Amino acid sequence: MRMKVFGSFLAKNEADIIEDTLEHAVTWCDHIIVDDNGSEDETWSIVQRMATKYPQIIAWRSKAQPYGNKLRGEPFRRFRNLSKPGDWWTRLDSDERYIDDPRNFLAAVPGWHHVVTTAHFQYYFTDKDLAQWNDWKSAGAKVPPAHERLHYYRCDWSEIRFVRYRSRLVWPEGASWPLHAGVMHNRRIRVRHLQFRSPEQMQTRVDTRLKAIAAGCDTFAQHRERKDWRDFMLPASSLRDDRQPDPWAYDESALPPHREPLPRLLMKYFMHGTGLWP
Repeated sequence: MRMKVFGSFLAKNEADIIEDTLEHAVTWCDHIIVDDNGSEDETWSIVQRMATKYPQIIAWRSKAQPYGNKLRGEPFRRFRNLSKPGDWWTRLDSDERYIDDPRNFLAAVPGWHHVVTTAHFQYYFTDKDLAQWNDWKSAGAKVPPAHERLHYYRCDWSEIRFVRYRSRLVWPEGASWPLHAGVMHNRRIRVRHLQFRSPEQMQTRVDTRLKAIAAGCDTFAQHRERKDWRDFMLPASSLRDDRQPDPWAYDESALPPHREPLPRLLMKYFMHGTGLWP
């Protein structure tokens, strides 16, 4: 039976990119459950329009609430009945595009591995991008999509992105991921994170984070003092350019470790293999 991929898609104020992101995601994701966290732009309208075009997109709800990764588990608990053992659940972000095809990647993951982590290629809006942006704006030219015009990045982050579904899997309320998610796969899936795209979008992002911090969200606490979009702009000379040869190679040592120490790994194999853990 064909493996399915379910995406928990949380979005807020991403009108400039969400259509391109969904167009990319429907090429490999079977069900995209969109939870709009009270967008103040056209994000939700775009999602609803896209849902009429693509049956994979489920425009589930638009509800303003305190931000937190705990929100990711709500679509799982609501729609898990559509899953079968061997399917995958992922957290989809509205500003990401995969370098590796997720469906092909996941199909090659052995059955005794349950978790896939990323190699995050973090893209930045740079001094060179600003100069090009100003030229486009002054000429009244159409600005290309972010995934075509952004080129400067660092690959220095990794996080869990996919979890294999099991019928006894439990995703507790308030948790970022299911309990006893499983054994991590030894390979990382590569993804482009287009988080900074233009002065306007970056300032909106800053303002949204500051509002969340003021409401008691500690997820963005490290950005409390960064109140201007320029605080997130970097010089292109400090980053890699994806137009150079072999752009998707990365230094494993620059990423957070993603495999457990051998004793813990063996314990996980035993606990999951015997069914003591779901």
